[in-house]
Amino acid sequence: MPKVAILYIALGRYTVFWKEFFESCEDMLMNCEKHYFIWTDNPESELIYADRANVTVIPTQKKGWPFDSLLRFQMFTDKKKELSRFDYVFFFNANFKFYNPTDLSEIAPREWNDGLVAGIHPSILTHDISNPDFLPYERRPESTAGVPFGQGKYYVCGAFNGGTSAAFLEMCQTLMTNVQTDLNQDIIALVDDESHLNAYMVNKNLLVSSVAYGFPESHLKRLRPRQRTMVKIISRTKDHPKYGGIRYLRGATDKRMSNTFMTPILKTLFRIISGFVPNKTKRKKIRSYFG
Repeated sequence: MPKVAILYIALGRYTVFWKEFFESCEDMLMNCEKHYFIWTDNPESELIYADRANVTVIPTQKKGWPFDSLLRFQMFTDKKKELSRFDYVFFFNANFKFYNPTDLSEIAPREWNDGLVAGIHPSILTHDISNPDFLPYERRPESTAGVPFGQGKYYVCGAFNGGTSAAFLEMCQTLMTNVQTDLNQDIIALVDDESHLNAYMVNKNLLVSSVAYGFPESHLKRLRPRQRTMVKIISRTKDHPKYGGIRYLRGATDKRMSNTFMTPILKTLFRIISGFVPNKTKRKKIRSYFG
């Protein structure tokens, strides 16, 4: 039985997703022996299932957005000795949840995949990404995540990636160095760690898993019952009152998203307004105010 390490970051309020992720992964990721590594700043005594033999809690200081995500390769590399004992290592975003039974063979890369797997970005559902020049790669040549125009075949999301322990840890070592090199020059890549991941994958023959392995929860209602059986993993909607909204989850505010009929209206209004704001940072902040 292959031994699999599951990597999970639950800093701050992101522990709200942990229970359902753990239970769904235990029930639906089949034909493997699973061990969970969870990085969190929350007390272990307050984390459900932390006492399980197959759960390792790693106390981690919360650094705030985007560093809680950007520095993940450093976190993983720090546990290189422990992770190298496994056959495969997979990282899943905190808001992921297994939706239908998934055999390990579906996401385990073969030898011709350079030992790596990553999920295609769900933006393919709403955007034409047939031309790689329109993909949201980091384009600045001064960044180690820079991808020149004319290169790239697809765009993967940072929410799901993994591979054989050797290939995955080699990737993490390289990307940890690249991220720090950028930070030393006061550069943060366009989409943080996701940009670095995509730059690394440009010349790899990785296994690209379909959107069925990271399907947006909000899109499920568009599917027929039979189509839903094909969805293996869902990405739960962060900008939902149930979880408090993205800004609440990231600790940018202590005010939870309100659950009123006005919420979607205000969300749309703020996104429209942001289009008229020239400053990128302010525009991003306005767009995220209601999730």
